[in-house]
Amino acid sequence: MKSNLIEFGKYKLKTSKDVFSPRVDIEIFPKAIKKLLKSYNKIIELGTGTGAISISIAKNFENIDIIATDINQTALTIAKYNAEMNKVSDKIKFINSNWFSKIDAKKEKFDFIITNPPYLSKKNKIYYSELIDPDNSLYSDNDGLADIQKIIKKSVHYLKDNSYLIIEHSHYQTLLIKEYAYNNNLKYIESIKDDLGFNRISIFSNIF
Repeated sequence: MKSNLIEFGKYKLKTSKDVFSPRVDIEIFPKAIKKLLKSYNKIIELGTGTGAISISIAKNFENIDIIATDINQTALTIAKYNAEMNKVSDKIKFINSNWFSKIDAKKEKFDFIITNPPYLSKKNKIYYSELIDPDNSLYSDNDGLADIQKIIKKSVHYLKDNSYLIIEHSHYQTLLIKEYAYNNNLKYIESIKDDLGFNRISIFSNIF
């Protein structure tokens, strides 16, 4: 399996053409949770890919335990390697799971659910020909909203009291996601912009 090594400020990440390649703005997730952290934090990342987001969180904070899931076994192999290379493997457990499919809601509750799911519309695929990531890491049905909606609908069953869902999305989806989250008993907290000034992630909570 051919792979590349990408250097970020604090760490290096191995990647592959068979796995979604991390973007330079992954530090947006540690920034988002910094002011929301509790004394101890149990976190799940859905669709970890190379493990970049979980690793960045593990590198930035103490007193955390992370479960990182992915449906792609190749991704999990690379993510485990990256966690070991960056000396945070003791903080992250990797599970082969399609979103929450292998996570038991009766046994596992989280302070933070974090995810960068596929959110590009398949109808617009022609406009993203320069992207070489696997299609299932980029594109989703229902104008790019199908996987986001699945995650939001399930998240309420996996959150501890007074906890948070943080989800990456396209800026034009912000209002639609806010409405869908509200209809599924999640309160909108805020959206955080990327380096270009567009809404990139939104934070929701079961605090009302």
